[in-house]
Amino acid sequence: MRKLNSRNDFIDLLSGILSPLKPFYSEGKGRVKLAGGGAVYCQDAIEMEAFARPLWGLSALWRNGNRLEPFEEWYRKGLVSGTDPSSPEYWGDVSDDDQRFVEMAPIAFSLISAPDVLWTPLSTEEKENAASYLNKINDYEIPKCNWYFFRILVNTALKRLGMPYSTRRLQEDSAFIESCYLGNGWYDDGASGRTDYYIAFAMHYYSLIYSLYIEDEEKKQLILNRAERFAEDFIYWFSSSGESIAYGRSLTYRFAQCSFWSAYAAAGGKHKDIAKGIIVRNLSQWLDKDIFDNSGILTIGYCYPDLSMAENYNAPGSPYWALKVFSVLLMDEENDFWDIEPASLPGLDRVHAIPEARMLMQHRGWEAVSFVPGMLGMGSLGYFTDKYDKFAYSSSFSFSVAHTAETIEEASPDSMLAFCLDDGSVKVRRGSGSYRIEGNKIISEWSPCQGIDVITEITVLDDCHERKHVIRSSFSCVSYDSGFCIPDSWNRNDVHQEPDSITISGAGYTSSACIVEGDGKPVVIRPCPNTNLRWRNTLIPSILTDIRPGTTVIVNRFRTDMEACNACR
Repeated sequence: MRKLNSRNDFIDLLSGILSPLKPFYSEGKGRVKLAGGGAVYCQDAIEMEAFARPLWGLSALWRNGNRLEPFEEWYRKGLVSGTDPSSPEYWGDVSDDDQRFVEMAPIAFSLISAPDVLWTPLSTEEKENAASYLNKINDYEIPKCNWYFFRILVNTALKRLGMPYSTRRLQEDSAFIESCYLGNGWYDDGASGRTDYYIAFAMHYYSLIYSLYIEDEEKKQLILNRAERFAEDFIYWFSSSGESIAYGRSLTYRFAQCSFWSAYAAAGGKHKDIAKGIIVRNLSQWLDKDIFDNSGILTIGYCYPDLSMAENYNAPGSPYWALKVFSVLLMDEENDFWDIEPASLPGLDRVHAIPEARMLMQHRGWEAVSFVPGMLGMGSLGYFTDKYDKFAYSSSFSFSVAHTAETIEEASPDSMLAFCLDDGSVKVRRGSGSYRIEGNKIISEWSPCQGIDVITEITVLDDCHERKHVIRSSFSCVSYDSGFCIPDSWNRNDVHQEPDSITISGAGYTSSACIVEGDGKPVVIRPCPNTNLRWRNTLIPSILTDIRPGTTVIVNRFRTDMEACNACR
């Protein structure tokens, strides 16, 4: 495990992550040209994104007078060339919902945090060009979600620099963010209603960063109080070894998962020792995974390079949003954070409900699991059914994304009840018509297709969970009720099969499925390669059941274990 404790340790790590990018900066330094796939935005925005996102780390570093040559000179030069309409590296004209508004956020953060690096050395004309380009965000519409914070940050930066800004937008956008507050420390992500990592690494993160640069003490305290309350729930998303549940979109941002804790500590959160422990452990376990390519560039993927799990807004430079975690560097060398020993997780309840997030959490120390009812109204940004609609999401057993719905192997339906129809198609839950959380149970009503209706009742127990499905079908088909994936060890897995259960072990992981009620048959599903976020090849324990017209009741129990974390219990 890499040593991470002192401020210099974090600076060295940031330097190590950024250094491989150096050969890919353009001549005018306003673009970073990385190899990789495309996105739903143009090449100008793709190259601006790769330029801007390292600023999440550099801005925090610069705030306290640290420098990391040659990035200071390069970013001054790049800001000038990117915002000069006569430059060949001009970032281009913008329009409504433009990706370049997203990338204005780290630029604004850098201008707020370190104006002496990026702003003061510029000429009057260069300042006017930069300010004019950033100010364009006020002339266009943006999605009603965490994007409103991008405009808040830009207008805050322009205001602090004495340049033209929009008071109206600043007031309206702040009011919109306030309207997203649900209570008990939780926001939703605007019009989508989602409650995923964007609440941590967007809504709270930007609020906490913003609070560092305003003079309104009452507002500062409100932001911190909400973060303290949010932390009481968000801590359940992290295991004792530092891994966090794989759930929702933008998982390619990886260690942005713990960036809330960085901003929380920098803003003066009262549990800095716990925050530091989560940050150190989360970062360390990521650095032990295959997340960089052979030249040291962060890849699109989760635990290994994998375009098949990406959203349509993931471009080659997108993963550098992960550098938000380096907001710990906003704290100077004298801050007591650097002398604190990283604390272990405190004692947590085995079962913990988070109503605002529509989650029932199971925390076993070495593993954190969230049980969700599924969401409706999701956009088609990339595999949203797999990212939001499975029954359970684990920190240790990451979920899979379907390549197609044509075979059970392509569908890779871990932690799902999948129906295979006569036409060969595979149908799974895509949101719930209704749901409720009652104690240690989460109940949802859903329909995978016309002619099948399901009521699923999940009971969360200390070391496993039980699913009861009441299925009403107008036709015959088969169903697979599946547990978590484990790594396929190529004929070295231990498969123990009984008439009513199946247990698969390999590489220190164990996953099992057991029939409690019903006429099912234990089987092994071998999904197609590169469907799972954690392992390139996997196996899934499942219960196969024949579904007849009428009502079928299935009750199965699912359990996981992990030898490597026995010491974490």
